[in-house]
Amino acid sequence: CIQHTAAINPGNSGGALVNMFGQVIGITSSKYVSGFYEGLGFAITINEAKPIIEELISNGFIGGRFRIGITLIDMSSEANTASIEDELGFELPKEFKGIYISDISQDCDIANTALEKGDFITKIDGTHVETYDELYDTISASYGAGDTVPATCAKVDKDGNIEEYEIEFKL
Repeated sequence: CIQHTAAINPGNSGGALVNMFGQVIGITSSKYVSGFYEGLGFAITINEAKPIIEELISNGFIGGRFRIGITLIDMSSEANTASIEDELGFELPKEFKGIYISDISQDCDIANTALEKGDFITKIDGTHVETYDELYDTISASYGAGDTVPATCAKVDKDGNIEEYEIEFKL
């Protein structure tokens, strides 16, 4: 990534980062938000982005990449866990770990399973997952686009009861 100080506001991600000659050198992707720092932005280098852009133009998709079809909040930090608990309206059991599903894309196979918004994915093919990286790494290590993935999911209620169930979804 390229670190820069150009303002990145909601909706700016994906815009061009240009040098003083007007040449595109990167695609803005994220910003670091903190009470101590201001204006720390990041961009994907054009050398990384260009092959992807060219493949999208020629094929309409990126070959070999999979899409699950979920929007998630992982439990990689106390802040994320607090955000999940705010959405649920109650505290999770201390020992409980998983990936919270905040939305499901209706155009993906996972929407045809028992998984619902507000549930958690706790395991992929028997391997515990609680962060985005663990989810992605576990899936990409054994599965690719078009494959069917087994997952253990859970519903948690305000009394701390956990109901696990199994699903399979196609990437």
